[in-house]
Amino acid sequence: MKRTLIALLAVAACGDNLKGTGTGPGEQPDAGLSGVATAVVVAGDFNVTGILTTVRVPSGTITPNAIAGVAGGDPFIRRYGDEIFVINRASGDNITVLARGSLALVGQFGTGAGMNPQDVAPVGDTLYVAALAASGILVIDRNDPKAEPKTIDLSSLDVDGHPDCVSVIAAGDKLFAVCGTLDDHFAPRGNAKVAVIDPAQLKMTSSFELPSANPVGYLLQVPGLDGDLVMALAPDFQDFSTGCLARIKTTGTPAANGCAVTNAAIGGIANHFELAPDGKSLWIDSTAYDASFNLSGKVVALDLASLQLWPQAMTPPTMVATDLAACPNGYAVVVDSTFGKAGVRIFDALGHETTAGAEDIGRAPGFGNNVVCY
Repeated sequence: MKRTLIALLAVAACGDNLKGTGTGPGEQPDAGLSGVATAVVVAGDFNVTGILTTVRVPSGTITPNAIAGVAGGDPFIRRYGDEIFVINRASGDNITVLARGSLALVGQFGTGAGMNPQDVAPVGDTLYVAALAASGILVIDRNDPKAEPKTIDLSSLDVDGHPDCVSVIAAGDKLFAVCGTLDDHFAPRGNAKVAVIDPAQLKMTSSFELPSANPVGYLLQVPGLDGDLVMALAPDFQDFSTGCLARIKTTGTPAANGCAVTNAAIGGIANHFELAPDGKSLWIDSTAYDASFNLSGKVVALDLASLQLWPQAMTPPTMVATDLAACPNGYAVVVDSTFGKAGVRIFDALGHETTAGAEDIGRAPGFGNNVVCY
């Protein structure tokens, strides 16, 4: 129950300014990229089977529930190369793999009952899974889907033996996992921790702390930050004087490497973040709650050369932006969670919306890790 509730709390919390794809804040370059892309959005309602909907970009043509039965009641989604991974969390306990493009089912891999998977990192024929109820990172052999997953032991990271890992990624010849180390009242025992793992030995080789507590979102490797990983930290969902988008050095001796941008600067929590198509900036969905727990959200962008934010948000102030995906053709698909009007909206690389407001995908989209684009 602890790790189920924590997953819900993380979801509830938790581009260039899309005014252009240029080299620095304030510039207004050409939109540049073109072509047609496809976004895949998953949404669940906890008590019923979720949906997977496709959106053509930039036209906004929607196919609701394009592939039935692959999304559970509480899904996340990741894309690696030519495959899409639906992470069916507390209500599914499996990783469902689809072929990019056709969305044909490649395979479904159980994580074990009650494991509550949060993220997956594929390496060859192996899936490494971060799961809230596990004692470490689960290891699944894609060639033997019925086998019980192995576990890379990270229990030493938390006194209760469950480090509450929320994300895992491969970088070089290592795996990196970020864990929240939560107590039985869902509060962090301290700062978020990073486990560095040797996948060949299925063993943690080192660990270290990040600058503050409560990691949210997915690990992302950023070439424009010297190959560092970034991970959002959300010590508070209303007070943004602490917390940041933390950097993790992956080369040499892995270590915490400060912050790419603070929560104070973006005015919220970095709920989701993706590289702009040109690789020169990071598009960040920033969400916040006010004193009355009213949700707000916007998309901002961080120039990777200067580590300065672009001067304007890409999304209008009337929009509650809670998720985004960067498309390779230069567009962004942004989830709008405005009450009673939830859906997806599409913006071009100059910040112009190509949709006429939020487009219904068949169910209200989730928060944070529910859309990919290719």
